[in-house]
Amino acid sequence: MKKAAFLISAILAAGCGVPENAFLVEGYVPTLKDSTRLILTRFEGEMLIPVDTAHATNGRFSFRYPATGKGRLAILTFSDDVSDMFLPLWSAPGEKAVITGDNNYKRTWSVKSRIPEQREAERYKQAAKKEYEKLQQISMEYRKLSNTHGVSADSIADKRQALKHTEDSLQYLIYDKTLEQLDRSEPDSPVFTDELSGICLMIRHYEAFAGLRERAEIQYDRLPEEIKRSQAGKEMHSTLHPPAKVRTGDRMADAELVDSNGETHRLSEYLGKYVLLDFWSFGCGPCLLSLPELKAASESYRDRLTVISITSDPKDLWQTASEEHGITWVNLNASNDPAVSARYGVNGIPHQVIISPAGIVLDSWAGYGQGLLEQRLKTYLSD
Repeated sequence: MKKAAFLISAILAAGCGVPENAFLVEGYVPTLKDSTRLILTRFEGEMLIPVDTAHATNGRFSFRYPATGKGRLAILTFSDDVSDMFLPLWSAPGEKAVITGDNNYKRTWSVKSRIPEQREAERYKQAAKKEYEKLQQISMEYRKLSNTHGVSADSIADKRQALKHTEDSLQYLIYDKTLEQLDRSEPDSPVFTDELSGICLMIRHYEAFAGLRERAEIQYDRLPEEIKRSQAGKEMHSTLHPPAKVRTGDRMADAELVDSNGETHRLSEYLGKYVLLDFWSFGCGPCLLSLPELKAASESYRDRLTVISITSDPKDLWQTASEEHGITWVNLNASNDPAVSARYGVNGIPHQVIISPAGIVLDSWAGYGQGLLEQRLKTYLSD
């Protein structure tokens, strides 16, 4: 152990031989099978974009990333004998990270780096390492159940339910320990914001974590005003102080959103026709599958219906995806008003809402099924 620690320190010593415009990763996890594929990705909002690929040889792997500033990365694997939770990394130009592990629980591999954000992230990970490892064990048990043969469906369902209960309990403990760490940390770092955002996201989507809301609110109140005004800050606020949700029969919830030219539009300005709101993201497979049907609807019912696609994707990726997939109907970004999703009860995407010409919510549903959109629209737009 002392020898390994010395070698890691030597690798990370000043200079590291790393080019000024690059961030390097070197890993050694002897339990990895040869040819195990590892993928380095970068974050764009909450999306993961692949930037490099490596294959393990004798437990070793490496990545090179053209870093221009500090950023968030993650390592993914697609292997039956490696946990599917990603390993988060922080990058910076001219820096290096050394990854080590003695098992295939990727989320809890050790990351040594001179980058302050990485060191801070490691403190959060270490505080809940035991729970993270058990959580990864469960994810691998799920995988085994999916490949089980000769066992009754009821027996598999019972085992899945038991695993899900344990999974929720472990995740709750992880967030509990993370909140303890947040309470002892300075609230002006991006790591603090990321950790708190993750907890708020789970509070929003899963009732099992509602008990953490009050403690999360205390940490949110500690954030600097600049962070509270950011998109992440607005999203946390809408989770911790949720607006009233509109339901079928209610008056629509208005919002100010922006188009690709940066011009602001209110949803209410499209009334006079039926309105179909489509909440989507370029990283959502079912969302992309639904786009041809949205296009057909926007053309078939153009005299009576306005289709409005709404996303919170980063502007450049949103615009690129919109061009690639031929979005020619109204296409708006909710980055400046993320609470619009909460007001319409969006917990999964695609999520679609039909509004009458007078502004009354007529129907709302989530998910994609071939022909489902046309079936719903005919209820209101059929001749």
